[in-house]
Amino acid sequence: MAPEQYGPYRVYEQLGEGGMATVHRAEQDTPAGIKQIALKRLTPTLDKKNVGLFLDEARLLRYLHHPNIPETYDSGRVFGTYFIAMEYIEGWTVKSLIDHCSATVGPVPVPIVLNLAGQLCDALDYAHKRCDEHGKPLRIIHRDVTPSNLIIDRTGVLKLVDFGLAKATVATEPSTAGIIKGKLGYVDPEYTRGSICSS
Repeated sequence: MAPEQYGPYRVYEQLGEGGMATVHRAEQDTPAGIKQIALKRLTPTLDKKNVGLFLDEARLLRYLHHPNIPETYDSGRVFGTYFIAMEYIEGWTVKSLIDHCSATVGPVPVPIVLNLAGQLCDALDYAHKRCDEHGKPLRIIHRDVTPSNLIIDRTGVLKLVDFGLAKATVATEPSTAGIIKGKLGYVDPEYTRGSICSS
């Protein structure tokens, strides 16, 4: 089946789908050769809030350059559809790792868990302490750290993906007080107790 041509990208199989967007593997021709891309596209919508959230994510990602966060190459709009072009990670999600271990050896071995947890903490710490070009703290809180949003590449490097629900000072879409974002099973206990604000 021929790939879909979307601007400068050739779009292939779907890698994932969320409430507002889909992610496909794509390719782009560059002077250095063919580059593999993870292409995230906003599902066509008339909801201005969804568009605002997607644009906030694209704006936020341009500040993030860390080994445990996929690099963002470009963002914009093609054929009326907004997109974010990111580093393609060939590997497995932590969810698939947990499922595989459960079906074969039992729980994920403790040394592996500790290694992945350390990498995740590095990514979250970096994002939370990141500042904009004027030195203003962005105060990024991911709010959707789940096994399906953690990808392990073939060298064992963990990548934290999907900042679509992230809270940050550069966001233009206001959060709603009292509304918990993210999957309830992975929300900080402080949020569920009302100890800290989730908006």
